[in-house]
Amino acid sequence: MRRLWWLLAFLLIAIPCSGGEVVQVSWSPQVLRQGDVLSVIVKPEAKVTTVKGDLDGTTIYFYEQGEGVLAGIVGMDLATSPGQHRLRVVIKDPEGRSSEQVFPVQVEAGGFEVQQLTLPQEMVELKGEILERYLAERKRINGVLNHVRPKRLWRHPFIRPVDGEITGAFGLRRIINGQDRSPHNGVDIGALLGAEVGACNNGVVVFAQELYLEGKTVIIDHGFGLYSIYMHLSEMRVKEGDEVGIGECIGLVGATGRVTGPHLHWGIRLLGARVDPFSLLRAVPSGE
Repeated sequence: MRRLWWLLAFLLIAIPCSGGEVVQVSWSPQVLRQGDVLSVIVKPEAKVTTVKGDLDGTTIYFYEQGEGVLAGIVGMDLATSPGQHRLRVVIKDPEGRSSEQVFPVQVEAGGFEVQQLTLPQEMVELKGEILERYLAERKRINGVLNHVRPKRLWRHPFIRPVDGEITGAFGLRRIINGQDRSPHNGVDIGALLGAEVGACNNGVVVFAQELYLEGKTVIIDHGFGLYSIYMHLSEMRVKEGDEVGIGECIGLVGATGRVTGPHLHWGIRLLGARVDPFSLLRAVPSGE
């Protein structure tokens, strides 16, 4: 059933504009789950000046997908409350006339797994200088991820950065020593130590440093507030400011940081929303 939603045709709505023209608005999946990426398509039947939109106030940046077709993506954070949410699309024609439509979008619970762990307390709690370092690193990372580049850098469907078994699912809730911890905001891909990690799409490297918990970490800005994150690398093959192409090697699989074995943690942030990387792969089709 989960896969079926992505195979269904986009839900199509026709919006009559002020001048009598019709604009077709469609989106997929029709029902989201926490952590999904929503793909919105707008097809004006007449020339329009601008198309704007938002989901619960989060901006949707539209771009040309083909002749007469505009597309945009927006993320539903993994902690979003299930229920009905608000998709808004505003069309403006060359005469300055605008038309606004609001659509209800249903969000379901993600059905994330729960893992119970018992660990020595010193492995769980950060104290003193280590805690100070961790908090400083969080501040730096948040500053990077909160920046929105007003330009789309990706030009292809997104790809997996490395082959391997999924060893840590997106959204996994860990209860450690009886305390609920932050959910897993990416996917862990089990791969051989030293395997090449490729950029999941075109972008600019905006972070390439070693962190206390995450080890050697690379973050790529793909534009429009979309970032991909690669953690626990044994080696970083890029530096901040580098432009990278889809599939280009940015580092090697490792076990740096606080981990039990080699793997790649791959995460996606979309305008601050923590989303499932595989949802992004489904949301951006061929021909981008």
